[in-house]
Amino acid sequence: MSNLSLNLLIDAGLITSSGKVVDLKKLPANEISNRLSQYNRGRIETAESEISNHESTDKLSALFSTGSTSKNTASILSSSLVYDSIVIDDPIVTSSNEISFDRLVRGLKLFEWGYELIRANFLKVLPISFFNKPSNDIPLLLSDDAFKSCIPPKIHDFIHENATLKSVVRSDKGEMLILSEDAYKNRRTALNVEFINDYWKSGVSLYLFETLENCIEDESGGFACQKIWNPEGKLEKERFNTWAYQAINQAIRCRLNNIYNETFLAERLGHTYITESSFEAKFMSMSGDTTCSTGSISAKFLKANNSFINIDSPNTILELRNKHSEAFERFNFSLQSISEELSGVDPELFDRKAENLFHKEILPQVDEIRDNVNLISSSGVKGALGSLVGLSAAIATGSSLPLIASIMNTVSSGVTEAFPAISQQQRFQKRPAYIWHRVTKTY
Repeated sequence: MSNLSLNLLIDAGLITSSGKVVDLKKLPANEISNRLSQYNRGRIETAESEISNHESTDKLSALFSTGSTSKNTASILSSSLVYDSIVIDDPIVTSSNEISFDRLVRGLKLFEWGYELIRANFLKVLPISFFNKPSNDIPLLLSDDAFKSCIPPKIHDFIHENATLKSVVRSDKGEMLILSEDAYKNRRTALNVEFINDYWKSGVSLYLFETLENCIEDESGGFACQKIWNPEGKLEKERFNTWAYQAINQAIRCRLNNIYNETFLAERLGHTYITESSFEAKFMSMSGDTTCSTGSISAKFLKANNSFINIDSPNTILELRNKHSEAFERFNFSLQSISEELSGVDPELFDRKAENLFHKEILPQVDEIRDNVNLISSSGVKGALGSLVGLSAAIATGSSLPLIASIMNTVSSGVTEAFPAISQQQRFQKRPAYIWHRVTKTY
C-alpha cells in the first residue's frame, strides 16, 4: 500500500531513491514548500483509491490511533513483532497551510528510518489525520442540549466522572498557559479539558467563553458577528457550570468522531484499532450487554516486559520475519484465536481465563521470539535502542461493538465525510475491535 508514499516522496525530491532524506538546508524555502506541496497533493489524491482497493488479510494487523498512540521507533519495532502490518498517520501531510521545518525533518527521518519496513509492507503510512481534520476553519456549533446527545448514554457519566478541568490564562506574550488550578475555583473564561488515565498526544483541549456581538445582516441574509472574549473575566457559578459541562461534551464529541472514523478505516483495511489510552480503552469496552466482559480490559496477553525482547533496528525485524516467518505467523494467529475464545466470557471469569491462556498459549511463543531475536540481532549489545522494550496490551473482544454502533448514530459528522471512498459499513469479525497497547521501556 504505502510504497506509493515513498515513490511520491522520491518524485517530489524529498528523499533519494535509496530512502535517504535530501539536505533541505541547501534548498531555498520556496523550493522546499513546492516539493512538500507536490507530495501533499499526490498523497491526498491517491489515498482514497488505496483504501478502496486494499484487500485485507485474516492476520492480526494494527492501525495506530492518530491521537492516542505514539508512532515512535520503539513502538513500531515492538509492534512489528506482533502485528502483520501497522498503519500509522502520515507525519508530513497536513490540512494546515503551513508546517514547521522541524516537523518536516522529523517526518522525513521517520520515512528514512522505516524505508525497508515500508517497502516490505510491514509498515504502512496513510494521511489519516488529514481526513479527520479537513480544514482549519473553526466551526460555529450550536446545541440545544449542550452536546449531550453527541455522547452515547452508556458512557456519559463515566466521561464526566473522569474529566479534569484546569484554568487557562493568557500571558503578556499572548501565550495560553494551563494552570494547576481547578477551573471551578475561580471560574475563568478559558479552560482546558483532560481526562484521568488518558494519553492524548494531539495537544490540549482549550475552550474560551466567547460571545457574539455587533451582528450585522449582509445582503445574502447571513450575519457577520464579532467574537468577544474577555481574558480577565470570571463567570457566575451557574453560568460557568453550564459552560464547563458543555466543554466536556464538546471535547469527547471530537474524540468520538476521530475514533469512529479510525475504527471504521481500520476495519475496512482489515486492521485493529490501537490505543495507548487506558481511559479510551475503558469507555470503548463499556457495553449494555451484560454477557460481555465489560469491565475486563486487563487481558495483558503481550505483557512481555520480563521476557526482554530486544530490537536493535528495522533490519532485525526484516531478518526475523524472513527467517522465522512460521513462528511469527503462529504467534499472530494465536492472538486472534484467544480473542475469539474470550468473546462473551462471563466478566467474573474473564481475567482468570485470560491469564491462563496467556501463560499456556502466548508466553512460550514470546520466549521463542525472544530467542530468535537474540540469535539474529546485529548489535553486539542487545537492545541498541537503549532500552528493553516490552508490550503490554489488552485485547477487547465483542464487548466494544455496541459502543461503536452507538458512536455511528451519535456523532454528527460521519465517516462518509472523512473517507468518501468507504461507502459500506463493515462488520467486526474475528479480529479484536480494538487493542489497548502500551510500550514500556526499562533502562
